[in-house]
Amino acid sequence: MTTTTLRNRLLALEAEPPKAWRATGAHSRPNLHGLLRYPAMMVPCMQGDIIDVILDHKPRHCRVLDPFVGSGTVMTEALMRDLNFTGIDINPLAALVCEAKAAIDAGADVEGAAQTVLSRLRLDVCEAIEVDFPGRTKWFDDESAAKFSILRRAIVHVEDKGARKVMWTVFAETVRLCSNSRTSTYKLHIRAPGDRVAADRVLQTFETNLRQSLVRVREYRALIKARGDKRPSVRIICDDARKAALEWPAADHQLLVTSPPYGDNQTTIPYGQFSYLAMRWIPEDDLPGAGATQLMANTNALDAASLGGTIRGAEEKEAALRAASRHFDAFVQEAERTDRKRAIRKVSSFISDFADALSHMRASSSGTAHWVLTTGNRTAAGLTVPFDAVCKDLVAGLGGKPIASLHRELPSKRMPSRNSQGVMITTETTTVVEFS
Repeated sequence: MTTTTLRNRLLALEAEPPKAWRATGAHSRPNLHGLLRYPAMMVPCMQGDIIDVILDHKPRHCRVLDPFVGSGTVMTEALMRDLNFTGIDINPLAALVCEAKAAIDAGADVEGAAQTVLSRLRLDVCEAIEVDFPGRTKWFDDESAAKFSILRRAIVHVEDKGARKVMWTVFAETVRLCSNSRTSTYKLHIRAPGDRVAADRVLQTFETNLRQSLVRVREYRALIKARGDKRPSVRIICDDARKAALEWPAADHQLLVTSPPYGDNQTTIPYGQFSYLAMRWIPEDDLPGAGATQLMANTNALDAASLGGTIRGAEEKEAALRAASRHFDAFVQEAERTDRKRAIRKVSSFISDFADALSHMRASSSGTAHWVLTTGNRTAAGLTVPFDAVCKDLVAGLGGKPIASLHRELPSKRMPSRNSQGVMITTETTTVVEFS
């Protein structure tokens, strides 16, 4: 298949998108994709369909890379296709969920782990609270904390580490549903008194989630049954995408598929705040990465460590970025013209950090590659950030050739009101890039 044919096939997907691309809610997250409702998840089948078209174009051995892996949407689609996979995320909870899904793929005894946990839940009459942290009583009153402690003690007794991480994933979903933080926002916002979940529902919610997860595990294993005992290679790296240590065999074709953050976590989607409460309950030995303690020192620590988390050196970063991207330069010129330049420092810092991450990814594999970048254009200081166009500028500067851009209408994706004045992101752009 020539590059022109590849482009035409990709654009045909945009012209007549499969019905599943428009699915929302639980229907858009089949099998392992629905283990944890992680923020801003991609449409799995869309990424899978694009991967399939590229594999037809490049049938040689591929390793898929997602440098912002989140809860593993791309990873799951890659493993279903028997593709080796590397995923990177600075968030220990995200890395843990990916390791849990990899353990399921590798055949971990999830059913046995579930039996262990359920049997211990029945026998535990201890009322001791296992963890404490600043502000704990705001998010978990003593009665609820005692129930979560029962869950924690039960999961700790699961011997197999991979199966145990599956249990922690179910636990994290239970924290999302039963803590005093609202489920309508990814930020830590306290629930209204009438909306709080009673402590006696915590264990019931966990058991419901666990049974649903077991169904999802069986669905996934039925999908991969045909491959027999063969297992793809999986590597999950809990680190900053700008410096993660990567190993890329020379014979492998790099297929990078990702949806990067649309901006710094503090003013767009606060992945760190979303993950904070669950991470406070999970034993540090089970959290991936070396810096989990520092990353949950407070509710903002993880987001501050992520791309664009600091505006230190923002002026220098902005100057270098303007030279690398004409679309970013035009954006800054508009900010200068309307006296909003100071207000976009976070944008400059984030995109500069993102550019560093892309450079690092390209340096890890200087051979042939295809990149699939799904982005959205947020609003900052009342200005639309042309992130999709800036991405094209950046990959072109690295020697890539954008060969197709697919646009998908979104049902709704609201960014934080403090940043966007309630403006909705209505369109997502997926850019496919070829490195020869």
